[in-house]
Amino acid sequence: MTALLPEIGEALWGEEWRPAMAAALDINPRRIRAWAAGEEPVPEGVWRELHEMLRQASIENARLQYLIMKELYQDDQTD
Repeated sequence: MTALLPEIGEALWGEEWRPAMAAALDINPRRIRAWAAGEEPVPEGVWRELHEMLRQASIENARLQYLIMKELYQDDQTD
């Protein structure tokens, strides 16, 4: 499951995901590095928090996609 951690991190925060994940979870960045390296297991509660963060990001992405489509549709109406 540690291979999943960088994938989630990059999806939420981009290439420099480790410090951002540590800040979002309010934990020491060393803990993130240990999880990513497989030195320590990722606690279940952290997986749950990351799941919720992904869910919220998905909702926000869907909202923004809708607004983009709305803008595109409005542009079609004015042409």
